[in-house]
Amino acid sequence: MVVTHSRFSILSLSLSALLVVHLSAAEVPPQESELPDELPTMVITASRTAQDQKWVPQSTNVVDQKRIERFQATTPSEMLQEQPGVWVNQVAAQGSPIIRGQMGNKLVYLWDGIRINNGAIFSGPNPFFNQFPIDGVGRMEVVRGAGSVQYGSDAIGGVINVFSKRGEFSESLNVGGDVYSRYGSNNTELTNAANVHMSNKEWAFSSGWSAQDAGNYHSSSGPLQPTSFRSSGGYANLAYQPVKGHIFRLSWVGNERTDVSSYVQSLLNANGVPRIYSPLERRSIVKIDYTAKDLGFLSDELKVYGYYQNYDQVRERRVQTATLFNNTSTGSNQDVWGAGIQNAATFGESKKTRLVYGMDYRHENLSSSQTLNSTVLATGVTNISQPPGITPNGIYEVFDTFVTLDLKPMDKLLINTGARYEHTHLQTQPKLSDVIPGAGYTLNDLIANKHWNAVTWNVGTVYQATRSFDLVANVSTGYRTPTYSDLLSAGTPVFSSLTASLPSTMINPEKSITYEISARVHTERLKGSLTGYLTKLSDLIVSTTSGTVVIGGVTYNATRNSNSAKGYITGIEFALSYDLDRHFTVFNNTTWTYGQNQSQNVPLRFIPPLYGNFGVRFESDAKKYWVELSELWAGPLIRHNTSDEIDAGFSVDPALGSPNTTNNPAINPNFQIPGFFVTNVRSGVKVWEEGNRSFSLTLNLNNVFDTKYRQAYAQQQRQAAGFNVVVGGRLTF
Repeated sequence: MVVTHSRFSILSLSLSALLVVHLSAAEVPPQESELPDELPTMVITASRTAQDQKWVPQSTNVVDQKRIERFQATTPSEMLQEQPGVWVNQVAAQGSPIIRGQMGNKLVYLWDGIRINNGAIFSGPNPFFNQFPIDGVGRMEVVRGAGSVQYGSDAIGGVINVFSKRGEFSESLNVGGDVYSRYGSNNTELTNAANVHMSNKEWAFSSGWSAQDAGNYHSSSGPLQPTSFRSSGGYANLAYQPVKGHIFRLSWVGNERTDVSSYVQSLLNANGVPRIYSPLERRSIVKIDYTAKDLGFLSDELKVYGYYQNYDQVRERRVQTATLFNNTSTGSNQDVWGAGIQNAATFGESKKTRLVYGMDYRHENLSSSQTLNSTVLATGVTNISQPPGITPNGIYEVFDTFVTLDLKPMDKLLINTGARYEHTHLQTQPKLSDVIPGAGYTLNDLIANKHWNAVTWNVGTVYQATRSFDLVANVSTGYRTPTYSDLLSAGTPVFSSLTASLPSTMINPEKSITYEISARVHTERLKGSLTGYLTKLSDLIVSTTSGTVVIGGVTYNATRNSNSAKGYITGIEFALSYDLDRHFTVFNNTTWTYGQNQSQNVPLRFIPPLYGNFGVRFESDAKKYWVELSELWAGPLIRHNTSDEIDAGFSVDPALGSPNTTNNPAINPNFQIPGFFVTNVRSGVKVWEEGNRSFSLTLNLNNVFDTKYRQAYAQQQRQAAGFNVVVGGRLTF
């Protein structure tokens, strides 16, 4: 199997070499003055204001509406599949992207620039990124590497910004919309959506609603049950422009997921009832903002905004003993409100100096409750109680101020620098009932009134060596302030069946510094980049063994968090797209990541294997129909952290929990996860088009050869999804 993966890695790299030879031997490049002008790809996330992508020192990905439509993803995280530098372990409702070896609370998730991360987010795979209406996503931007200057805590590995669909102002009345439907054969997924928009010179309104019903997915060996979920949600956006350049906007997004099933630990109960189940996950965001452009030499663009965000979750943990069936239902509520102001100005006769600065404030109220329904198996009698052992209520508030500066001392050179100061306050309000008796801690261990201050900075440069070739360098610092999950987690974690956590209220922020260099090429036919980076990590929060504890009569190995490690992550990211002619495009990307915990001399957690994809795409004249053949591949996961040896994702069957020596050994004796290659065929046709009205069909054949494989760090998999036919249609009017 390893030989096979090596062969496909060599094939992938050989394809790149072949393209370079083709360019040099078969095509003499025209003079620079003869090169056609390119339409710039504008990005917002990297600099918090619109910027030509090629002048951004950070490495960025853009997933536009056409790519989203063609990919037919089941969840937002799946939309990032096959993106350079992004590893996506996608299963059903779950799935968390990994960027440069970081995931969970070491990435920042945004919706239209509003931060989704909060004081309750945890370190491993989490569902935060998938809790948005699937057809409301209009575009995604990814910043790979530290983004703490722009977005503060957590942005060590990167930033993912999801932009909702929105209407644009028009010179005359413009009314339209679309309806969309999709069916996936593997998990009988049915998705339906509708969108409408209306605009004129002063008003622009857009709104949409989508609903999903996804059943259990099937691997090449049969169904994996339970992995189903239901989801529904929508968005609305109303903009008012009383005079040109001044826009007031009110926007809303909301989504509700119900019956979210979890495959991990699902076979541990003798009665067959799965251990972990989420009846409800609900998120909503309301944002109001004002944007003013061209206010004079002190302001090109002024933004003032405020928002409110609410998140509710109910999670059930169901455990059967010899005499009882216990269902512990935990409800979490997170209320967040915030406000900010940002200004951008350009200076100088040639407008070559740009200054962006601003400040933000957010306040979070975090609360949770717990109910235990305990049923006596012999009699069927159920007792309802309020069990101990829950994360205490409290607040989490953040104030920050930031500034970034772009200088162009010459037309071919840009220098970017920036800094941010951030103050964080965490305060708990614990009760005696929050403490688990006999679990190795007391009420005092849950009392926290913490203040942290952090300063981050970055310096980057872009040098345009030729009109189509750039050299890029960037140095940026990052940090991650501890959350309630880091300080106050107690009891048995959800996705591990062998350990228990103890509170750790004395920990401090994690820190990082990232160095990266890139070479980028961008011509009419060729787009490519080669990036190397090194991220040094210090004050890492890691779990260390702290004896044993007894919870509910069961003895667990106890762990406690501490800032007891340092390490590094290094990697290479390669991406290439080349138009052979006006119809055919070949593409390829390859990502290599290596991470080491230097204090413990072991690999860091969540470092993906060597991976990438390559393929060819055909598009007809006038873009009426297209076909894409893509090969997604990954090498074997050879290196793993010792903590992974109790992770259910490394066992033969995660449904039986953590690896053990009786009925559920490790997937391999050395805990290696085999590599894979998966063939996908995607196609589409515009069946009918008349003016602004059209009807398009998309047909995707995923995992064509029904390959049996598992993705690294996917706790919800015994095997990944098998062959899947996805048919979608959109009627635009």
